[in-house]
Amino acid sequence: MRVISTSLFGLAIAFAGVITGCGSQTPSSDLTSEAKFSGTAPSSKDNPVLFQYFHWYLPNDGRLWQRLQGEASELARKGFTALWIPPAGKGAGGSQDVGYAVYDLYDLGEFDQKGSRRTKYGTKDELLAAIKSAHSAGLEVYADIVLNHRIGADRTERVEAVEVNPQQRNEVISEPKQIDAWTLFDFPARKHAYSDFTWHWYHFDGVDWDQSRREPGKIYRFTANSKTWDPEVSAELGNYDFLLGADLDLEQPEVIAETKRWGKWFTEFTGIDGYRLDAVKHMKAGFTRDWLKDMRAQSSKPLFAVAEYFDYDVNQLERYLQAESSEGQQIALFDMPLHLNFYRASQANGAFNMANLLQGTLIQRRPKQALSFVDNHDTQALQALESPVA
Repeated sequence: MRVISTSLFGLAIAFAGVITGCGSQTPSSDLTSEAKFSGTAPSSKDNPVLFQYFHWYLPNDGRLWQRLQGEASELARKGFTALWIPPAGKGAGGSQDVGYAVYDLYDLGEFDQKGSRRTKYGTKDELLAAIKSAHSAGLEVYADIVLNHRIGADRTERVEAVEVNPQQRNEVISEPKQIDAWTLFDFPARKHAYSDFTWHWYHFDGVDWDQSRREPGKIYRFTANSKTWDPEVSAELGNYDFLLGADLDLEQPEVIAETKRWGKWFTEFTGIDGYRLDAVKHMKAGFTRDWLKDMRAQSSKPLFAVAEYFDYDVNQLERYLQAESSEGQQIALFDMPLHLNFYRASQANGAFNMANLLQGTLIQRRPKQALSFVDNHDTQALQALESPVA
């Protein structure tokens, strides 16, 4: 196993040795649909290494895709075999947005929305050119996929909701009341290009803002249509379905259909080779499993998938993998406990016993589904989850 830290432009991340099937690599073009993941990463190269081509503090110059196009060959020459690119859709902050505050997933830097045409990283055409350049250099490209929430709605809607305790999400602390929720997304500047889907309040479970009262720190769960939080999520805070913004109802049939429709469009339109799935501890496990199964069924590519389940308890990660790996669908997780051990070692002033480095880690328990890393954008300094290995 190799783990590589900061290098070149972003953060480098190494696949755990076993997940790559080292010693018996199979070219991705030869993989059958039944064995698209089964212990073999979708690369013909030995010991593949994933390079995270972004971080939180990139300059807002709209040139990331241009830089990637120019640096792809050099990245391949240095031994990287795949790239993890940031969320490509338009965020609520327009050109200032890192991409996780999702506004419009169909706007890849093409429409004048949220104060800009480009995203923080560039335009749609520059994105497509960067991916093409990466492919020409022999690199695979994995896109960061954020399906948990939406932010920056175009208008509010009146809806019945209750307040819940932010520290115990199953505890209702108010009577039902009408609130003005930012839940209507109709993307007027896009004018139905690629999709005519309009998001309404009934596509969501809850929000963290009532425009009529404007009280910070609140979480509202919708009660109309007998809504509840989604099941099969982290039990932290009672039920950790809600993360931020307007939380998607991942049991609502129209939501399921639209997210699959977008996923198929995005995968074909960009030509990406796989996914980094964001914030899966806040999403119904069955939804993610079925979404990924559908994407693979409609693609000629293996579509590698690694998910972010931010928890240092390896037992939680194992439980998630058990739920996700049924029906032959395979997914990897970032090895958060291994990162924690790296962090503790870096802070121990030489007192950390390196013989215990793999204790309680995912690579120790499920090496075929562990993706090792040192640091990523979430663990950078000044982030809420900061734990930089230094």
